[in-house]
Amino acid sequence: MINNNFLNLHQFQNQFAPKTGAGKPESKPKKLKIFYVNDPHGISEKLAGILGAAKIFKQKHQLDKDTASFVLSGGDLTSGANSSKSGFVLDLIKNIAGIDVSAVGNHEVDGGGKAFFEAVKDKHIDFVATNVDLADDNPMKNIVKKSIIKEQNGEKYGFIGAMPQDFLSCTKKAAQVGIEVDDFEDTIESLQEEINNLRQQGINKIILVSHSGFEMDKKLAQNLDGVDIIVGGHSHTLVEGAKDGKNVVKSKSGETVLIVQGGSDAEYYGICETEFNEKGQLTKIANKIFANTNKKKNPVIETIKSKQMGDSPAVGKLAEVDAMPKNRRIEPCAWTDFLADSMRAELKTDIAIVNAANTRKVPQEGVLTRRDIEESSPMKNTLIKTTITQKQLVEAVKVASKTSMTSPEGEPGLLHFSGVRYKIDTEGNLLEMSILDKQGNYTPININNPSDSITYSACYDDFVAKVGGEYPQLATENFESFNFDKDETLARHIASSENKENLVVTDDKRIEIIQAKPKMQAGSNNQKFLNLSSLRAS
Repeated sequence: MINNNFLNLHQFQNQFAPKTGAGKPESKPKKLKIFYVNDPHGISEKLAGILGAAKIFKQKHQLDKDTASFVLSGGDLTSGANSSKSGFVLDLIKNIAGIDVSAVGNHEVDGGGKAFFEAVKDKHIDFVATNVDLADDNPMKNIVKKSIIKEQNGEKYGFIGAMPQDFLSCTKKAAQVGIEVDDFEDTIESLQEEINNLRQQGINKIILVSHSGFEMDKKLAQNLDGVDIIVGGHSHTLVEGAKDGKNVVKSKSGETVLIVQGGSDAEYYGICETEFNEKGQLTKIANKIFANTNKKKNPVIETIKSKQMGDSPAVGKLAEVDAMPKNRRIEPCAWTDFLADSMRAELKTDIAIVNAANTRKVPQEGVLTRRDIEESSPMKNTLIKTTITQKQLVEAVKVASKTSMTSPEGEPGLLHFSGVRYKIDTEGNLLEMSILDKQGNYTPININNPSDSITYSACYDDFVAKVGGEYPQLATENFESFNFDKDETLARHIASSENKENLVVTDDKRIEIIQAKPKMQAGSNNQKFLNLSSLRAS
């Protein structure tokens, strides 16, 4: 547990302190506690610990007449296009955790609006998204609200929501049908309009559940007037404590906004405690992050899952498997390599490519079921087979590596391969690259002058291939399409393996990351020019 005492805002917010007459006591502060989680991605075995903690929080505070309390989500409660699996996860979240309000993440709609509706329709969870226009024939329109008001202890709290403004780039085309998310400027406008509507109803304590990403949430906070707390998600940022300038920022009108977010994949959850004055201004804040220590399969949850979704056949047995890396976007993941190997073998290509973020969990050692595989890569993308040039290959790795390794959150993520090895440094510079030839040997590629005439057959999914997507060098509209994803190729691959009852999935160093060389420091003996910045007051 990361513990933080209250940050008293009076020291830098005196101008907003309530006015009191001579001898008149200051009104009693309005206390609010929020249990929050974001981006658990439907990983049910990890959810057990989170849901148990949320249930205890709910039971502890539901009879507290001095403190309002809510269980909130920054979105991506589920992941993948399987509405049955998503419905099962949402059942757990509602029935155990008693979740009050959730943002709508991009992975909520992996299967499109209809699949989202089917998963949610009978769960009685309030999903809020203010910055989205839904087509009249999109059944999400019956589920998602622009805002919602909840009352506790005689106080009313308003909730608004933000879907990710990069929705077009982080989702596949099929998921976008009937869903139009505002860009940043229009999001500001739609959120402010809804805030104003709530204020006109006398609501002066407003919480934004946002799936925009931490840096975007800071910009939203600074450009809005009236939001007090932002419960965020999408960037998978672990935001510890309450720190002025980091996650405690000023709104457009100069009032305090607290921003919280708790990592991803149910590794953490958070509890924030706040106090408001009679004007609805924050006067005290504290934010605590807790590590989820229960990450093993829960027998009760697995039994419920089997009853609701049916038993899942075993496909093999994992004798040894590397765990999911701490940041799967910028660290090698053996399981992702294993997925790529199955794609290359089953589709018979020179190389196979998987984007790092596609892997959502790594199955545990022991019996490996078909469901375990599906949950490890739940997006239900469509695999494609195409031809790429050596130059495309090199440029794709260069751009993805540089962008990901220098991004605060590792976005969009490294490219994993079967049939290719490469070395980068911690700043994302490509240092070496080689490709597996027909004789089973790795042959170096000239990364400084890659060929535009040498080509390779390649397979990857339609998300990576998407024009206007996160990996533009691999975008293509010229391909052969298959009506299955990596879970299918891996199940087939294991079925034909002689070692299926003794599978070992460990890192083989096909992605190597070394420490970048330190940059030349100003003032060193090799400095040729006088640095005048210290002499210029301006």
